[in-house]
This record gives sequence, structure tokens and C-alpha cells, in this order.
Amino acid sequence: MTIFKKIFRRKADNPLPTGGGREEAAPLRIEGIPEAPFTAEPDDAELAAQAVLEMMANQSNRSNRSNQSNRTTAYYQQLADRIREAHAKAARQATRFIYNCELMLQNRHLPLYGGGSVQMLETELYKRIDIIEREGGELKRRWQHCLAEVTVRLMNAQPAETSESSE
Repeated sequence: MTIFKKIFRRKADNPLPTGGGREEAAPLRIEGIPEAPFTAEPDDAELAAQAVLEMMANQSNRSNRSNQSNRTTAYYQQLADRIREAHAKAARQATRFIYNCELMLQNRHLPLYGGGSVQMLETELYKRIDIIEREGGELKRRWQHCLAEVTVRLMNAQPAETSESSE
């Protein structure tokens, strides 16, 4: 039995749920480890775990052994390189989105709500806040400018409260 089968085996006390006569696959779990929160985008821990699992799979395929006690500096260097690559990819995607957002905001008749709207841009800008904070610099300045423009447009679209309504 390979190490993956040992780690990711289904628990016997959790039978597979049935839905409409067909069985659905049970989620993979590591015994003794509580479930991690699910995020829409992979975070650093998830990327590191993915890299570790891929490295373990490559290592076991090459040497056909399950001994994982021999961690070298090259192993950790390769893991760090993969995390750096993932960060660089996320930064490129965020840069591309910010550029697209700037182009969309040039359209003064952009709808406020719905698909391709100012509200959608606001949501997408906030989704990338962690990447922007990590990268900083010019990307952060451009992100802040886009967010300010989106916020102003949404605020101007709201009905102005008059002093008559408060009286």
C-alpha cells in the first residue's frame, strides 16, 4: 500500500452518501487533521501543501520508496521556488486585471450593477487585496486608484439624502 493510500484512505465509519441512486465520492481527508477552511483562491499554505504532495509523488515514482525523512536544502529550495512562481503568477494575473479595470473605467457609461458593472469591478478588486498588499509599489497605487474611482461612482449613484427626508 502506497503512502498516499495510507494517508488519504476513506474512513470506514463515513459511508458514501447516495444521491439519486448513484454514489458520490467522499472528500479526501487526512486522518487526525481537522478540515481546513475552503477559500476561493489558493493561499500560501495550500500552494505549499500542493508542492509537497507533488514532490512526494515525484520522489516516490523515482525511487519507489516511501521514506520521507531525507529532506535536503535542495528540496526546500525547490519548494520555495514553486511558492515564488505561484506568487509571481498571481501578481501577473492581478496586474492584468488592474489594467483591464482601468480600461473599463474609461467608459463613463459603464453600468452600475450586473455583469460587467462597476459593482462587479469593486468585488473583483477586493478579491485581490492580499496579492496587492504583498506586491505593493506601482500595482498597489493603481489598484487604489481603481478602487477610489469605483467607490466614487457607486456613491454618486446612490440617491442623495436630503435634509427634508431627515426632518
